[in-house]
Amino acid sequence: MDVLKPEIVLVDGRCYRFFDSTSWSQNRELGSYEEESFQATYDSDQEVCDGNIEIFAHSGGRYKHSFHVPRAIYPFIIGQRGATKKRFETETKTTIQVPKQGEDGDIIIIGADRRKILSARNRIDLLVETSRKKMPFTHFLSIPMNKDNIIRGFNQFKSEVLNKTAKGARGVNESIFQTDKKLHLTLDVLKLLDNEERKLAAKKLLACREDIIKPFLKENGPINIEVRGIECMNDDPAEVNVLYAIIVDKDGYLQDLSERIVDYFVEEGLIQRQYNRVKLHMTIMNIRFSKKDDDESANERMRETFDASNILKVHKNTFFGKTTLSTLHLSQRHTKNDSGYYKETEKIEF
Repeated sequence: MDVLKPEIVLVDGRCYRFFDSTSWSQNRELGSYEEESFQATYDSDQEVCDGNIEIFAHSGGRYKHSFHVPRAIYPFIIGQRGATKKRFETETKTTIQVPKQGEDGDIIIIGADRRKILSARNRIDLLVETSRKKMPFTHFLSIPMNKDNIIRGFNQFKSEVLNKTAKGARGVNESIFQTDKKLHLTLDVLKLLDNEERKLAAKKLLACREDIIKPFLKENGPINIEVRGIECMNDDPAEVNVLYAIIVDKDGYLQDLSERIVDYFVEEGLIQRQYNRVKLHMTIMNIRFSKKDDDESANERMRETFDASNILKVHKNTFFGKTTLSTLHLSQRHTKNDSGYYKETEKIEF
């Protein structure tokens, strides 16, 4: 069925069919410079020219093209014992130069004519896109909710759950609660694999303040955020992975602005939308909070649950607090700054 319905990958407006091997799903943690099982089909007519690719004359009547790829992608381009790079060079009759392990720099393609260089570049672009999909998210756009009144409301909720509401309930303990100073709303997640991509995302956030956020607030006024009630991420309250507080957005302004912000980053290619709309919520309990990243596999963690039946019943209208939207962060996952919140690559205030 994979052959009949292969994954479709878009790279710079081109559409490719990608036949993924089951080896990816069986072994996600590849060692250094291990080859990805990779097959792709190409439309040669699309490889003739590309106005966005600069190709310059090189010595010996040949041509040269260089472009940036994050260092984390180098192992996929090289492959095990250089097999992927050699195959690309053979198929396109070019020479592909990749910076040495641990070094940064550009990928350089040298070939006898422009068509062959474009062919190699297109193959590498497709490999980069498919490889990137396998890599974890590194950053997220966050609205901090660690205000004093919301922290008090959260800690009161936490105390009541542990000492009364869910005392003795399966899987409920202090370790699965969010850290109060890390309370936040996530608008969407990003994969920023090197300093160049982080700089681009930071620049986009600063531009977003001027192009999207300030005009919106000028037209609609300040946005008030109320946190009231709780819900879970699944249908069975006795088998819960994540419990979150509900964001009350009566006029819909916060939802509207959040969609515009995410779309602004999508246009730059920094975010690939996973869902049709932003799900506004503040996570307060998550089974993953009790685990270290290296304790066990993500699949094992996702199979664990806790019983939130009585919590959902008792706290369905619990009030956590109110705040006014005033800042947006480009936050780094799995980090903590001096204040206890996530480290920011960039942040804006408005």
